[in-house]
Amino acid sequence: MAAKRRTGLYWLILALIAVALSGCRGGTTWSKKEEVRIGQEIAAEVEKTYKLDPDPEVQRRVQLIGQRLVAVAGDKDFKYSFKVLAVDEINAFALPGGPIYVFRGLIDAVGDDDDMLACVLGHEMAHINRRHANKQYTKGLWASILISLGTKGKVRDIAEITSALLELKYSRQDEYEADRLGIEYAYKAGYDPNGIVRFFELLKAKEKGGDPGVLANLRTHPLTENRIWRAKQHIEKITGQPAQGGNS
Repeated sequence: MAAKRRTGLYWLILALIAVALSGCRGGTTWSKKEEVRIGQEIAAEVEKTYKLDPDPEVQRRVQLIGQRLVAVAGDKDFKYSFKVLAVDEINAFALPGGPIYVFRGLIDAVGDDDDMLACVLGHEMAHINRRHANKQYTKGLWASILISLGTKGKVRDIAEITSALLELKYSRQDEYEADRLGIEYAYKAGYDPNGIVRFFELLKAKEKGGDPGVLANLRTHPLTENRIWRAKQHIEKITGQPAQGGNS
């Protein structure tokens, strides 16, 4: 059931991005205004199709942490929002221009550790600020979807594109950059940046335990030892103290 829900969510997002792109100006990149429009349109449809978590305290917690991050690292041209979807998986995603969604499974997994949650939100916010989705578009990724849908290609062809996109990961450098900036955002907002190390340890433990709720996260955000090492090195750089947690 979770797999079907996740697949449906990504189908929706990808299709909506393709439709939204039809209203963009010509060229190979989006303006910030276009990113905001695309993100808002997709967010509206996501929330029509997938339920927000009904717990107001959970929503308030994520919003408060998110707004602290925006206060120290927000881009005035973007419209940030932070919401929790009632999906039992350990994952989160960002849309162009500002919307960030966290799955309830991630909230439950981190428990009361606001530092972990702040680092995750900071990571997603960095993808927005550095316009990583825009970079994917300039590579022709979303253009391929638009062409396929616009020409009413065979369902099999569209399915193949979507299947590939479901396995798509940001480039290694984009992930490193999002980790680095997410750590900085959390630290500047008053959170312990070691929260990202604890989150990585949590993912590793659940992966070893065969927890299906973590698989989607690891597919799109591969947890390599080099990535963990880089995060620790950056924590030491900005705090002047050894990173805490895990093996040094």
